[in-house]
Amino acid sequence: MADIPVYNAKDVVLTLGNIVIQGFQDGDMISYTIKEDRVQTEVDAQGIPSIAINNNRLGQVTINLSGNSASHKYLNSLANANKIVPIVIKTKNEKITGNQAIIAKPADGQFGKQTPKRTYTIEVLDMDVQVVA
Repeated sequence: MADIPVYNAKDVVLTLGNIVIQGFQDGDMISYTIKEDRVQTEVDAQGIPSIAINNNRLGQVTINLSGNSASHKYLNSLANANKIVPIVIKTKNEKITGNQAIIAKPADGQFGKQTPKRTYTIEVLDMDVQVVA
């Protein structure tokens, strides 16, 4: 019988500027997306298709921190400095990387009954997504 893969959130490691980010909010810690399709297709008036490779490698990463996160101050300082840094997201099965990442703006804020969430959106200029397992 084959082993059943087991996901554990503790196996997810995010580094930004070679610093490990910690203190995530409950729920989704990190999400990522490639901003455009890798191919562009079209069909001419006579029904003949064509395809073009889209070399755009822009990506976006969203990080949901707890307002009490020790990494909140670090990410805020990166945002305020407009600093470009490398990003790596690693799990047992995937590796998402970019050599040039910049935080779009400081996190929005809210305060209430629960621990506040601080969401950072990171623009990645050269995102690469690999399945490694």
